[in-house]
Amino acid sequence: MIGVSKMYSEIIDLLGIEDFKIVNPYNSECNCEYILISKGYFDKVHKFNPDSKIIEINSATFLDLIESLEKLKTENIGNIDIINQSIEKLKKLDFKIKNDNFEFVKNFECNIDSDSKFIKRILDDLGFEHKNGSTIKIIPDYKLKEDLDLNDIIILKTHRYDLKLVERIENRYMSILNSLNNIILGKT
Repeated sequence: MIGVSKMYSEIIDLLGIEDFKIVNPYNSECNCEYILISKGYFDKVHKFNPDSKIIEINSATFLDLIESLEKLKTENIGNIDIINQSIEKLKKLDFKIKNDNFEFVKNFECNIDSDSKFIKRILDDLGFEHKNGSTIKIIPDYKLKEDLDLNDIIILKTHRYDLKLVERIENRYMSILNSLNNIILGKT
């Protein structure tokens, strides 16, 4: 039996898995052969589920999710044909977002910075390069502090639980792009 955390329930469709259950492996034993979890929680989940094969799913970017699907394919988890179709759909969506925003990213004149590795991965994946202009900072919502000066700061909502997995990735990309565009429009 494959257990998957609620946040990653959509991965079941991307893998073509029919025999699974939604579990909360972060706080309890799941009694599953495999458990698919968020990256970074292996030790916590392993404490409750020492006999399960725990596989971390990385999904900051489309490429991360594609690599996670490839990894699951090598573990013989899922239907190979459905996984390959899912990977193709992800590649097309990734290409479309980057292609549609290529000129904006290329001509963006400000420097963008973040203390978050998660956000830096998205910025790098979108193709933003270091510039000599003024700096716009992007912070994840979980690092928001009351005393923070919010001028030229974008707050990225990172875990939209109302969205499915692929929608969350797309939403992060589009939130960054739209917020940057709004800041630039506000300065002109």
